[in-house]
Amino acid sequence: MGALVEMASNTVAVRLPEEVLEELQRRASVQNKKVSDVVRELIIAGLVNDPASGALSAKFDRLEKLAVKTALAAGKAQFLASMSVGFCADITKLMISNETPSSDEKAEFLARTNEWAEGFAQGYLMEDEGDDVK
Repeated sequence: MGALVEMASNTVAVRLPEEVLEELQRRASVQNKKVSDVVRELIIAGLVNDPASGALSAKFDRLEKLAVKTALAAGKAQFLASMSVGFCADITKLMISNETPSSDEKAEFLARTNEWAEGFAQGYLMEDEGDDVK
């Protein structure tokens, strides 16, 4: 699972053997985190990977899919915004020369733009997330 999701929180007290606490402190030190953050991450990871907790796992799966769709949409929007600058320049040129593109040319341009945008969004997402996203 990627980044953890911030949620409303409650406090839970647990008793741990000394060696477990020492290991948690060691991990927290290595990761430059608080012990409570390490404990929280381990509990959530355990629940997500536990087949008995299918409901929580399903929620995280849906959240991850939504995050991927959002990232793709954001990348596509960013690419289309940058493409609009070039498109405006082309339109200006056409207006100055009194030429207009045919409807087939417009449709072809929009289809290519859509392909480029999706490719850009996929590349942008993979660049940020590495091998975590498939």
